[in-house]
Amino acid sequence: MSEEYLNSKRIRALIFDLDGTLLDSFSVHYEAYKNMFEHLGVAFDESTFFQSYSPNWYLTYEVMGLPERAWKEADDYWVNEAKKHDPPLLPEALETLSTLKKRFVLGLVTSGSKNRVMADLKRTELNTFFEIIITGDDVFNPKPHPEGLEMALNTLQIKPDEAVYIGDALADFQMAKAAGVSFLGVISRFNSLNREDTRYSVHTLPDIAALFEE
Repeated sequence: MSEEYLNSKRIRALIFDLDGTLLDSFSVHYEAYKNMFEHLGVAFDESTFFQSYSPNWYLTYEVMGLPERAWKEADDYWVNEAKKHDPPLLPEALETLSTLKKRFVLGLVTSGSKNRVMADLKRTELNTFFEIIITGDDVFNPKPHPEGLEMALNTLQIKPDEAVYIGDALADFQMAKAAGVSFLGVISRFNSLNREDTRYSVHTLPDIAALFEE
């Protein structure tokens, strides 16, 4: 995939995902899912979990065999489990954002709940970087639906071809594509992007800033 567009003068905004992209939340979220499914009596098959993992966690619930009547209880239990630990930032996340903020408008579009996301942003000092923050509580349709990304662009008054979305999940790529926005992948332990897929490229987070400087 050619990335010549990255240094085009038309790129004005970079919109980020949070979990797995800026926040190293894999271990915390994995344990929260594992404990939640076991608490609700659902056998936790790791292979099935990773194959079904999505920012739209209801898809994961469905594939793992969790009855819909238990989804609300699952949500509450997962949130309480995740609160027990504070995931750190990924290496050089602050440095990368500091560099990119000098040239671009920065935004955040995540599937996470507003209370949890805002607490993590404040704790890690990421809250100072973004001019727009869209969480899962702000939309009716979760990723890969483009609602959240389109909402961010409309608020920022940025056209789709003036933005790049940066995330670590296949649903992030699908959302960006549906919104007509270019996409860059970030290597993540959630591991839902295929590095051999020619539709997008996958990078370490520190390399993202370098791509825009070359």
